[in-house]
Amino acid sequence: MMLTKLFRLKYLFASNLVFVGWISCFLVSRVEADQSISLGQVPQAPIYYIQPNPKPPDNGTPSAPHGTGTRGDCLYKPELPLLTPLVGGYNFDLTVSDYPTFWIYLPYTSEDAPSGEFSLQDEDGENDLYQTSFNLPDKPGIVSITLPKTENPLEVGQTYRWNLEINCPSTELSNQFPTPASVTGLVRRVAQSPALERELNGAKTPLERIAAYGKHHIWYDTLTELAKLRLQEPKNMTLESAWIQLLSDQSFGETISKTNLLGNLQ
Repeated sequence: MMLTKLFRLKYLFASNLVFVGWISCFLVSRVEADQSISLGQVPQAPIYYIQPNPKPPDNGTPSAPHGTGTRGDCLYKPELPLLTPLVGGYNFDLTVSDYPTFWIYLPYTSEDAPSGEFSLQDEDGENDLYQTSFNLPDKPGIVSITLPKTENPLEVGQTYRWNLEINCPSTELSNQFPTPASVTGLVRRVAQSPALERELNGAKTPLERIAAYGKHHIWYDTLTELAKLRLQEPKNMTLESAWIQLLSDQSFGETISKTNLLGNLQ
């Protein structure tokens, strides 16, 4: 009888250990899943940007990302794309922000040039509304400049011109293989449409908000909001995939789409 009771006790003890172990594994898995959800790693629908107009006007609007070469020339880097604006071209010039952020792919580093300059002007480029200088980063990548809130906000319905220039030193080699040292673009602030406002208010995740901007042709805010998320969570593969896909869909190329996202120069 005593042996039978001991056997039953050992059996119950072993069963409890198995049960406790199973519960522990379940709880750990659930916590990991919850953490994954909180980091925004749940699969999301792709973010598409819908361009508002199929044909560019003949009014001086930059029709595609390109350098203008108005401030000297920098050393040619055959392994890297040219200095490229990611915002400000035709179909890529709308924002609903009063203080927008400007994004540029910068192939140059602090070893190539000591500094650069950014300016915001009226649409005709005759009056400077904001100017700032910056130091170049220590590696190539996508950089940004945000209009500070100490300046006057953009007005709804108004178009502005911006310029970014790199102060590259003149060298004999750069004269032989010159590349553009500056880029320019436009930004036009528009009011939020009722449809966009409804979708933003109804969005349940940050990615849904970004998708709403893209659906309604607001490129500046589409790019800026997604870039902010990526900078906050640089190891988030869902955000990285969405970023690469968004830039690739707009024909920025694989190198730019997958390059370092460095953020604000200021």
